[in-house]
Amino acid sequence: MRIPQMRVLGIVGTAIAALALAACSSDAPAATPASSADGGAFDLAVLTDAAKAEGSLTLYGDASDANLSAWTKAFTDKYGIQVFVVRNTPGPLYQQFAQEQSAGQGQADIISIVDFTALDQAVDQGWLAEYTPQAADQYPAELGRAGYYYPVENGNAQSIAYNPDKLSDDEIALIQDKGMEALEDPRFADRIGVVNPQISSGVQAFWYTYTDGVGSDLGWDGLQKIADNTSRISDTLTLGQNLIQGEIDIAVPIVDSWASAQIVNNGAPLEFAYPKPTIGQNDGVAVVADSPHPNAARLFMEWASTAETNAMYSKLSQSAPTNTEAADSRELAGLPWYAPAGDDTWFDFAKDQDFLDAMTADGPYFPKWNETFGYAG
Repeated sequence: MRIPQMRVLGIVGTAIAALALAACSSDAPAATPASSADGGAFDLAVLTDAAKAEGSLTLYGDASDANLSAWTKAFTDKYGIQVFVVRNTPGPLYQQFAQEQSAGQGQADIISIVDFTALDQAVDQGWLAEYTPQAADQYPAELGRAGYYYPVENGNAQSIAYNPDKLSDDEIALIQDKGMEALEDPRFADRIGVVNPQISSGVQAFWYTYTDGVGSDLGWDGLQKIADNTSRISDTLTLGQNLIQGEIDIAVPIVDSWASAQIVNNGAPLEFAYPKPTIGQNDGVAVVADSPHPNAARLFMEWASTAETNAMYSKLSQSAPTNTEAADSRELAGLPWYAPAGDDTWFDFAKDQDFLDAMTADGPYFPKWNETFGYAG
């Protein structure tokens, strides 16, 4: 019996189209950011003073609570500026952000999500400030959108996570060797939890890869065999906790940055393997246009984009640094079972029109996936 554990909100693209019709702007203009006042040269001291005068900022993020808390605490410790964190999975978080922005009631100063399609929509709607941090040239251009959002929170890839205490050595070797194909094996009946594609564009791209994309040797027939072995369908965090608690043995796809932090920081009984191919994503971090605390938001972006902060976030999240000058001191890389994702990791799915067309709200993909897994939402 499959147990849907979370009612997912509607597809973000549909929500944005509807919200755009009702879009309006706030009557109260935001303060002029000190970093760009009068078109003058950037002055960190001036920006810092203005940010401290504002006293706080609000960050909307989709990373784990632990990572967001540690990251923002380091900023508060340095500058004395309190950071309020609103955390959710990408789809619901962006829908909340879009509703607030459309109503002219924006609360966020910084937004950080993995869904670049949503961020591009936010740019088109005028909801993201045009801002370039001083360290922008230390980040690969293809991992963000110059002038708007940057991958200062590092990246991640989707994986097959498992509880090694619940699997035999042979079963672990099978997963590491065969990837998604291994999950078709009848020995895994009622032992697998899956993340439904409505959760985020990255999860959508993962499933699409194996049904219609470059990994489609598995195809819908192979997916049906995985569905036959599936006992739970939910979001990443819920399935991850199920996995740690031994309620399921395998979960897919689970973002590696979440699993890595649980392994290294909490000693959780988890390991993971990257199927080939897999999906890679980076959190795009942006300053929100007309934010309540524009100077604090820009100071946060300056601080977060430095090589030192990027290296710090890499260590606390166990995710690979994206700043080209940041040191990589992840403990995860030294664990005996760990192997990096392959060169065939797919990052630019948000630009693939076939994929985007498949994921429209009224298209056939979601109903077919739901039918395959017996998922009612």
